[in-house]
Amino acid sequence: MKQVVVVKTAMATALGDAEATWQALRAGRSGLRRHAMESFAEPLVMGRVDGLAAAPGTDERLQALLARLLVGVPELPAQTALICATTKGAVDELLLAPGAPWPGQPPELAAAVAGRLKINHEYRTVSAACASGTVAIMEAVLRLGRGECEAALVVGVDLISRFVQAGFASLQALAADGCRPFDDNRDGLSLGEGGGWLLLTTAEQAAARQWPVLAAITGYGVSCDATHITAPCRQASGLIRALEQATEQGSRPVGGINAHGTGTTYNDAMEMLAFGTIWRQPPPVHSVKGAIGHCLGAAGVLEAIVAIRSLREGVLPPTVGLRTAESGQVPVSGTSSLPLRHPSVLSCNSGFGGINAAVVFAAA
Repeated sequence: MKQVVVVKTAMATALGDAEATWQALRAGRSGLRRHAMESFAEPLVMGRVDGLAAAPGTDERLQALLARLLVGVPELPAQTALICATTKGAVDELLLAPGAPWPGQPPELAAAVAGRLKINHEYRTVSAACASGTVAIMEAVLRLGRGECEAALVVGVDLISRFVQAGFASLQALAADGCRPFDDNRDGLSLGEGGGWLLLTTAEQAAARQWPVLAAITGYGVSCDATHITAPCRQASGLIRALEQATEQGSRPVGGINAHGTGTTYNDAMEMLAFGTIWRQPPPVHSVKGAIGHCLGAAGVLEAIVAIRSLREGVLPPTVGLRTAESGQVPVSGTSSLPLRHPSVLSCNSGFGGINAAVVFAAA
């Protein structure tokens, strides 16, 4: 397998573009705000991308986000694979129009992005719940490693929508005042929206094209414990397997972890159990979801971009929303940043249906 590297990234979140998001994370600022939403009596705490005039969950909003996000994509090699990640896309189109067609749905996302960027080699969409973005990165690594393409563009995008808000509300999973990842008194998640992309290629292609290398991908893993349709496995069996694959049974050094960290009771406890099982002295951990919300299928892509910036800066940003950390052996960044213990960062996500995925980024 060829060495795969990341050469360029971009994103849009409730905190702004990549630079604005990083600076806000380092300063401990949150982009979560209360917003009114049709069908809900009270405003909900969420992370919305500023400047998108279209209604939540609509194809118009999705296209506006893609237009902003993709403007910086460079000229791509002819043999570029496009792998998109989303969970629901413009799902509220199903509420707005009782009959088909419904634009902006997940099966159409890759074709829409490929059309914008004139990618003809190969394109597909990954929809693996909240692990979609990380699974999409892994698929790109495999295709590049086998020599099936010269470059791979991984795009993750999801929207705030009435459909998804109602679903999590019915599960009583929404935080009352904003999510607090890994906090002893956490009470649920806050939804967000956003998008991001990573351009991946091989080390040889990067050198030949004089593309700057941001990070190398040195490990990855995926599993499905299938314990429950929504709840994570209490024993963390699936995440442990994914982490073991990504780190070669914990032997590959990891300097820090960008965790899934939703702020829900059982997810955060499951992650803490997994980290404490894999490592006798776990690396420092943080989550971005208290600052930008849970961006569903885009989460893995956005968090990978933050992980790469953490790698380059040598620190994990604070975990926005964390006030009182649960007692335990896993160090979590709170009101201040934590230094990496090694020049590598693991980013992991866990989704409905028991899907777990992890990717390790290291200095090239």
